[in-house]
Amino acid sequence: MRALLSVCVLFCVLSGELAYAGALSSRDVDNHEWHIAADENGNMRLVSYAVPYQLDGEKPKRDFVPERDTRFLLYTASNPEVPHVLRNGDIASIQSSPFNPNNPTRMIIHGWFGTQDSEINRLTRSALFFGGNYNVIYVDWSVGSLDEFYPNSRQLVYAVAAAASNMLDYLARYGQLNKRDVVVVGHSLGAHVAGNVGKWQSGAIPTIVGLDPALPFFTSDAPDRIMASDADYVEIIHTNGGVLGFMEPIGDADFYPNYGRVQPGCGVDVGGGCAHARAVHFYVESILSRHGFVGQQCESFQNIRDGTCAQTGVSSRMGSEPPNAKGAPEGIFFLQTANSFPFAVGC
Repeated sequence: MRALLSVCVLFCVLSGELAYAGALSSRDVDNHEWHIAADENGNMRLVSYAVPYQLDGEKPKRDFVPERDTRFLLYTASNPEVPHVLRNGDIASIQSSPFNPNNPTRMIIHGWFGTQDSEINRLTRSALFFGGNYNVIYVDWSVGSLDEFYPNSRQLVYAVAAAASNMLDYLARYGQLNKRDVVVVGHSLGAHVAGNVGKWQSGAIPTIVGLDPALPFFTSDAPDRIMASDADYVEIIHTNGGVLGFMEPIGDADFYPNYGRVQPGCGVDVGGGCAHARAVHFYVESILSRHGFVGQQCESFQNIRDGTCAQTGVSSRMGSEPPNAKGAPEGIFFLQTANSFPFAVGC
């Protein structure tokens, strides 16, 4: 009973924190499409999505040096709230840390305007510790993500991922990290950072989970977006497809809760902010829930567009811990959820 109460309290807090995330509306300013977008702290910001993004364009104005400004905060069961800072090139920061190579490692990556104090990341971490012992490495790239001009932050995904990849290499060399025990999880812009960690690791990472990967300033052929080749198994959870998140299938397994565009219980979700944040709700609950989320494979992505899934008879769980890996069913999966916690139907 106490365990169930703890889970409920955790989700009450989570629901409150995510209620503000990502609200968005549009307006026309000087004949250009501009959007009033909320960062994950609930602050409204004016962003233009109409300007074509150029991968080889000018460098971001913000003075961001990946190896210097990307922080790696290690949390374990022995220090679940106060992190130990790991530093690339600093052997002592690893040898003096509570990192345990016998425990699985989870790397969590925030998105635009995320910080060390991001409630989304803290609650995901809490969910992991609720069920077991982990090395949780929180990638804090807030020096780059705290930029009023979203395209600057978007442009950093590959560089941040390079720093994170270097840290994994350093842990493997000096901390006995087994990369086959690593899962990388990112939300929104952080999902693309997660995918690029996989690119830098050249297939060494077994599983990457992308939580509603950000759509603004990304195209289906962008070389630095998250994609199926980034790991042995790449899982994508789509909750606000076509607005703040990708709609098209871009992983090995693409899950579309409630068909992946809008989410029940979000009410009048102006711009999709509530739906975008639901990917985190679902992922955290999948770690805590005994029932979990089970998706039914659809015949095609067109089924998702049409809002009618022609089921093949194949099913697969979404999220969860440990997550799926190579050999799990692939394809397009649909599932229904409840309007509020617990979201898993039948829980």
